[in-house]
Amino acid sequence: MLIIKHTESERSGIFEAWLNDVQVGELTYQRATPERMIIDHTRVFEGFEGQGIARQLVMAAVDFARQNARTIIPVCSYARNVLTRTHDYKDILA
Repeated sequence: MLIIKHTESERSGIFEAWLNDVQVGELTYQRATPERMIIDHTRVFEGFEGQGIARQLVMAAVDFARQNARTIIPVCSYARNVLTRTHDYKDILA
């Protein structure tokens, strides 16, 4: 079972994907303002690609943004593709 852990500091944050106690991916972001997150990097570690992990990391960031009244600026190309190609995410795009 994939577990996503989130850690946030005053200026940045990270979502880590874990599978059976092994970290398999991560999504990092910067806090542009208290209301805006800049997703700057999404990565799935070698050997774990193609399992939907990156998408789950982006969805965790979306859920977090919605719960905390934030918008997202997707600088990361993967996050930008996911978020701009689906109408369901228009509400969180900055």
